[in-house]
Amino acid sequence: MADEQKQKLVAGLESSPKYIPVSYKYDEIGSRLQKESCEHNHDYYITASELSILQHNVQDIIPDVPNDLTLVDLGSGDCSKTRFVIKELLKRQKTLMYYPLDISGEFLIKAAKSLKDDFGDLLEVHPIASDFIQGMEQLKRIKGVKLVLWIGGIFALPYEDQISKLKLFSTIMTDQCRLVFTAEITQNREDILKAYNDNTGLKRRSNLNGITRLKREEGSMIDLDKFSYHLDFVHNTNPEFMSYVLSYIEANDDVQFPIPGLGKDLEMKKEEHLYLHEGTGLSCKYTLEQLQTIVQKSGLRLAGTLIDKEKHVAFCSCVTG
Repeated sequence: MADEQKQKLVAGLESSPKYIPVSYKYDEIGSRLQKESCEHNHDYYITASELSILQHNVQDIIPDVPNDLTLVDLGSGDCSKTRFVIKELLKRQKTLMYYPLDISGEFLIKAAKSLKDDFGDLLEVHPIASDFIQGMEQLKRIKGVKLVLWIGGIFALPYEDQISKLKLFSTIMTDQCRLVFTAEITQNREDILKAYNDNTGLKRRSNLNGITRLKREEGSMIDLDKFSYHLDFVHNTNPEFMSYVLSYIEANDDVQFPIPGLGKDLEMKKEEHLYLHEGTGLSCKYTLEQLQTIVQKSGLRLAGTLIDKEKHVAFCSCVTG
């Protein structure tokens, strides 16, 4: 594990309240669990809503510019949703340069190979196994007009990180480029809690992968049987913020577990919480006014939104200036 990631883990486990960075759950196993939890959980509406827009309105996501576009895919995962955009772009231009970026290198390479097998010479794939900050340094070198996708990424971050990431992404954009990100606009508490605490347990396994990864890679002795797992939804209509889901484990008794790879122990008092994300919450939900505010704070302009018929998800199209 990179020293920087270890430092982030230690900082989270020593903070008050304690947390595990949400990005840590996305190793190869975690990426697969996330995919399964989105595709096989019938109560999880976000993937179906995103796919509905991509299937029926993908042409409206792509800007009408005279130049060939280069496609950048941030947090690309298995690239399955991006396939709709790739197919539409290849109707408009003869070939396509595609740069998927994801922190899970092994998962990314497999996805890139699958795409190359399917599209052949029409698609030139340049996978970037990196975090966003390092990845932007590589992406800044790409010339031409870019369509930048960020599907399903913003609502996993703390509020200030959402703004800072949008600012970061704007550094690779010109006035002809377009950034498209997705955001969840559902506000129904019952639907949300069913989606994130489904009967299959898939979402729970996905959320807990940061804990199980500590055991796999760092020799952690953390026993999940000594904890209870919790989810909650916090509704907030303040235009300067958003609603969100809380995900955490609570110690049933005072506990102490060694984590040899980090050179420290996890010590928790009875009823103390260990959050499975940094910041206030994760899986953030927005009003359109809240989305407008986030985009404005990042220095971008919201040029338009596409919303599925169930009003679960918005595709937000942003430009510079």
